[in-house]
Amino acid sequence: MSKPSIKITSIYCKSTSESDVTAGDEVYLVCQADGGLPIRVPAGVNKSQNMKDGDTWNLDLILNFQYEVLVTLWDHDVNYDPNFATYLQSNDFVPGSGSGSKRLTNLNGADYTINYTYID
Repeated sequence: MSKPSIKITSIYCKSTSESDVTAGDEVYLVCQADGGLPIRVPAGVNKSQNMKDGDTWNLDLILNFQYEVLVTLWDHDVNYDPNFATYLQSNDFVPGSGSGSKRLTNLNGADYTINYTYID
């Protein structure tokens, strides 16, 4: 039996967590499948995707899992210290999640949508 997968095709930013800052959010993902080691996308401590209102981050990220895969969005404001990252939101994908999109919002005003395809 093959493991299910989620392919994240894009992340759309309707609104950043820093609406009063024109630089936008410096977004990165932390993905963790089945409680294993987390991976960072893009890889590297100082890597991120600058996102402003209306931006789309196109990805071709395939995440394999058996039980669940947690995808967490972070805003990397301070390049030299990941401890100052701001949690934006997360989603837990499970077998049978189906394809589509998941809107993630928080109290800081961040409004992101993850577009994905479920692969069985």
